Amino acid sequence: MIELTFTETLFGGLLAVVALFAVARKLGLSNYWSGVLGGALPFLVYLGYSSVVWQGGDMMAIHLAVFMATAAVLGVFGAIRQEKGKMHWAPKIIATFFGGLVVFMAILLSISSHGLPDKLSGWFLPNPDKQRLHTAFPGVIPHDQNKLYEPHMQKIAEQRSLGWKIDIGGLENLRSDTPGNITVNVQDADGKRVVAERVEVALWRMANSGDDRHLQLTPVSDGAFAGEVLIPDPGRWLIEVTVTRGQDSFTLKRSLFVDEPNKK
Repeated sequence: MIELTFTETLFGGLLAVVALFAVARKLGLSNYWSGVLGGALPFLVYLGYSSVVWQGGDMMAIHLAVFMATAAVLGVFGAIRQEKGKMHWAPKIIATFFGGLVVFMAILLSISSHGLPDKLSGWFLPNPDKQRLHTAFPGVIPHDQNKLYEPHMQKIAEQRSLGWKIDIGGLENLRSDTPGNITVNVQDADGKRVVAERVEVALWRMANSGDDRHLQLTPVSDGAFAGEVLIPDPGRWLIEVTVTRGQDSFTLKRSLFVDEPNKK
């Protein structure tokens, strides 16, 4: 399944809210039911998408708030316009303000994910010609490993220069207290397989570090590794895959939710 960014799901959903509201009004539905339909359907679609590609509970809350607020505003302004014929300037200013606020927050989110464009960062940050600038959010460090921030930033820069891509398979089939198989495929920036010397997997328990698991995968072909993992308890975990080839090392972290054995 294609993974969409937060900006794509949020703004795509906003467009869907507006389009569904307009279609419902054309079909003769009231402003209230047009707003309910316009807000609920995009969120239900996002809810189904989140069941496959989990972006986090905070992301879901943001989508719910934005979709429903937009639908409510459309419904209220639609009713006002229907009654008075011409909308007062005050509601227009309010709508413009909140629309601009959503765009501004999306810009901040994009900067935190991808960083500022090089030309733009050169205007605001010092000495862009003498150093490599990193303006994106570097990510989180699990547990109490955030004491060494500088090595973490150096690791981020090294991984960007490598450009490796790690594909982890089998995570969706993992169940607690049940042996499961996971596979790891590694490619370089040109799409060629990386013949790694070692692939290690660490499973960090978010609630209790005493449950952490570590294992080394077995090579099954060039650039492909596999292994069996047993996760003792259901809930939220963090999986960390480290690929090593000579002096090069690449680490990928991903959030993982493990269901109980009887769930499918």
